[in-house]
This record gives sequence, structure tokens and C-alpha cells, in this order.
Amino acid sequence: MTALFELLLQGVTLGGLYGVIGAGLALTFGVLRVVNLSHGELITIGAFIAVGVTALAPTVPVLAVLVLACALCAALGGLLQVAFVERAMHFRDPMVPMLVTFGIAVILRNLLVETAGADLRGLNVGGLAQASLQLGPVIIGALPVVTLGIAVVVFAGLAAVIRHTRFGREVRALSDRPDIAALMGIRVARVHVKVAALAAGLAALAGVLLAMRASVSPYSGVSYLLIAFEVVVLGGLGSTRGAFAAGVLLGVTQVLSAWWDSNAGLLYVHLVFFSILVLRAMTGRLS
Repeated sequence: MTALFELLLQGVTLGGLYGVIGAGLALTFGVLRVVNLSHGELITIGAFIAVGVTALAPTVPVLAVLVLACALCAALGGLLQVAFVERAMHFRDPMVPMLVTFGIAVILRNLLVETAGADLRGLNVGGLAQASLQLGPVIIGALPVVTLGIAVVVFAGLAAVIRHTRFGREVRALSDRPDIAALMGIRVARVHVKVAALAAGLAALAGVLLAMRASVSPYSGVSYLLIAFEVVVLGGLGSTRGAFAAGVLLGVTQVLSAWWDSNAGLLYVHLVFFSILVLRAMTGRLS
């Protein structure tokens, strides 16, 4: 029972990270109705910004590095929204903005390879990587617990912003009825830019947390995008709260399946995703 509880705890900590990976994509789709295929590249760029800043200035605190990476990626996300995605959204065909984000993803990936190289990189967090916490008979790494804590704070903060701020009211209005929201005086394009910047900042946060736990490369964005899609679909399209629950489900599945079959990789994670989709199709429930 102790071993099982430890595995479940590890799965929950990993699931919190998966939730953060999908949060930005859920926000983008819920408000902009755009399938952002560059989300994985924004995650990778956030990780590489943190790694680069740490290499240039090793004495900078990790928290400051994280904030800087999120801010720079948020600025990039807002710029891409203004320059490309917003214009593509004027077309009625939803394929147009999706293809635009695909092109952005390809360009960002190749720019990252050109500037940073294709080697695997990781973020050195010092003694935190080896530190551990003891919860009764269970011993777990401190870094996964910190990651889970950050994930909980992020989702609680998102919920508070969406429910209790003017920006949140505008987001909810655009998510429900963008046509009526525009008639009521909401500046739609400006809110879109803010949402895109927030989603990119969340992507960077996920990238930094991933770089703390494992190595990343410029080509890692595709696998992160797949996880993000599964989190968003399982959690409900556009639901940030559901993204956290779906991330925990996938994280627990991955840890338990790795314990049972060490060669499985993400096989059982994808099988759980597929099985739930089939069940929803059979029952007629979309989320």
C-alpha cells in the first residue's frame, strides 16, 4: 500500500505539470476558437529561454528566470496574435488560422534549431533536484511537489482572474457569445491579444517546469503539443479547470503503467485517451 500511495502521489505531481501544459491551449481554444499548433514550440522556447538565461547569469534566482521566460513568451504570443493569427481569424474557415499557427510552429522550431542547436538541454536547479520530502512512510522528490504546488497556484489564479476581474468577464463573454460581446463595447481584438499573451506565458511556465525535471530539445514541441491536446479534449474544450483534472488522470496513468510495464512509454496514456473518446462517442457526451 505504501508503494501504491507513492506511485499515485508521483502521478498526481506529474499530472499537475501536464495540466499546465494544456492550460494555455485550453484558454486559446475556449476564447479565440483557434487550434494553436504552435503551442508546443512556445513551451520549448520558454524552456530554452530559461536555460539560456541561467547559462549567461548563473547567479540569477530560478524564480526570476521563470518570470522572465514567461514574460518574454507572453510578449511573443501577443505579437504573433497581432501580426498573423488575428488576421487569419477574419476568415470564416477555421482551417485558415490553424494552418497559420502550423506555419508559425515550423518557423519557430527551425529558428530555435538555428540559434540554440539541436542538443538536449536541462535547467540546473541545484540541490532542489536531489532534495526529497518524507510524508510518513512515503518519500518523494521535492521538485515534483514544488511543480504540483505551482500548478495548483496557477489554476487557482486563473479561476480567480476569470471569475472576479473585468478581464475575466470579457473573456467569459467572448467565450459564450462573441457577437453580442462586440455589440456591448468589448474590444474583441484587444482581448484576443491578452488571451494569446496569457496562453503563451502559461506555455513558457510549462516549458521551464519541464526543463527542471528533464531535458528538452527544439524538437520536443510536437510531443508536448500531443499531451496538451489530450489534456484539453479530456478536460473539455476550453475548460481550464477540466485541464487540471485531465492532466492528473494522464499523469497517474503514465506512472502506474511505467511501474507495470517499463517499456510502455506513453502507450497507456494514449490508450486511456482513446478509450474515453470511444466511451463518449457511444454515450453521446462530448465532454
